[in-house]
Amino acid sequence: MFERLSDRAASIVFIVLALTISLGTANIADGLVLALSPLLVVLAMLLVVTREGYSGDGWRRLGMGRLGLRTWPLTVATTAGVCLLATAGAVALGFGRFTAPHGEWVQSVIAVSITGPILAFAEEIGWRGYLQPRLAYLGERSAMFVVGLVWIAWHLPYILFTPYYHTDGNRGLVLLLFSGSVIAFSFLFGYLRVMSGSLWPVVLAHFAHNATFALLLEHVVSTEQPVVVREYLAGDTGLFVLVGTAACALAIGISRPAASRRSAHASARG
Repeated sequence: MFERLSDRAASIVFIVLALTISLGTANIADGLVLALSPLLVVLAMLLVVTREGYSGDGWRRLGMGRLGLRTWPLTVATTAGVCLLATAGAVALGFGRFTAPHGEWVQSVIAVSITGPILAFAEEIGWRGYLQPRLAYLGERSAMFVVGLVWIAWHLPYILFTPYYHTDGNRGLVLLLFSGSVIAFSFLFGYLRVMSGSLWPVVLAHFAHNATFALLLEHVVSTEQPVVVREYLAGDTGLFVLVGTAACALAIGISRPAASRRSAHASARG
């Protein structure tokens, strides 16, 4: 359709499509269509809008051609590790206690291990695979920040108009913690993307975060204050997760030499 669409224009079209689908599908199939929508928009962009997908270059920019194995230990430490520390912090403050795995622990592990990577891939191929490289003209950190804002906006219909996600607790506080955490994750995941030149560490990061906090808080921690633990402190985007993720992203950003940032920026531009 538009074979010579610039990165600036392609990123705008992608954002408009992703947010439009988000607004229209949040209540469909318990949010499953929404969860898959970044992948669907990427396919639409590559195969219909720009037709980049009919050549190898269009797919190579998504970062799927290499595993980026050297960053995997850092990926797990800054996601699963942060969730574990956040949970331990909530327990140490007396808001819960660790117990032996209870409930349908094995079934949950199997379900998360199957669906988790698929859903993480469906999101990350959109945010860090397609969008972040096409926002490279803004500069490395500005691109990560804009991706974070889009990521927040994409979630909002699911949070505000459905009963499936972040429905407990004070709505304003939850949205504040959620927004801050998503921006922190956008920088952390963004750095992992440019450091590795690969999409896969980011998919692993997304999956490791989701799986760790879900399994810990549902099956390993007992609490009489679930809102405090799961929404405000140690859940998906609780305060301890926000602080830990922001600290990791800041440490990585400071430690990366300027030469590496320039090289990554040039690579992202294709």
